[in-house]
Amino acid sequence: MRVTQLITRSLLLLLLITVQSALAVDSPASTPAPTSPLQLSPYNATYEANFNGMAVAATRSLQVVDGNYRLSTTAKSFLGGIKESETFRVLDGTIVVNTYQHERSLLGSKREENLTADHNSGIAHYTRKNKVRDITLQPGYLGPMSYQIQIRRDLLAGATSFDYQVMHRGKVREYRFEQIGEETLTTAAGDIKCVKLKRIRDDDERETEFWMASDMDYLLVKLRQKEDNEIYELTLSGIQKTLL
Repeated sequence: MRVTQLITRSLLLLLLITVQSALAVDSPASTPAPTSPLQLSPYNATYEANFNGMAVAATRSLQVVDGNYRLSTTAKSFLGGIKESETFRVLDGTIVVNTYQHERSLLGSKREENLTADHNSGIAHYTRKNKVRDITLQPGYLGPMSYQIQIRRDLLAGATSFDYQVMHRGKVREYRFEQIGEETLTTAAGDIKCVKLKRIRDDDERETEFWMASDMDYLLVKLRQKEDNEIYELTLSGIQKTLL
């Protein structure tokens, strides 16, 4: 079971790319996310990851589909993979979530979860196997992936601390981050000047840090998480098309 848990974590821990419920706190409150001038343009980024010696390849892309945006991530190792995607639109400068889908295949076992926002009824429906949960939509609620777009928007607007209400696994959770410095990283994509962020949580069991490219509209360059002497790292290896 321990091996299975480690493999699962290695596939799930992407930046900030896939978030685990243990890293968040339930929160009924909401604050509309601030707007910024970030222009959303299609792109494709590739990442190389390592979790205690096990290689994981990840790809992230942003597409425009029928007037909406689709943010997708795929992560693979020799034992399984994860696919997730979220569709959203930007209305009056604010991100509005439409759908989210997560699929995981690990050692022959498959799991799927979905979130669909019905803006006419003001309810978001979450499903996972036989579990169904409803969330009453509020202005500023973000999805499990679109909050990452909002971080970049807020960095461009000059923010140094970040607090979001995110719909995750049928609940609304509070995600908090703070900027802790600057650093230039050497990667397969070249030397990249970054700002460094840290995940704020109520316990000290996990330490998660992110490096965002200040000259590339704060694209994720590196993620590092340490827990129980185990280290996971994800690093940018390539970028194609127009950056966000």
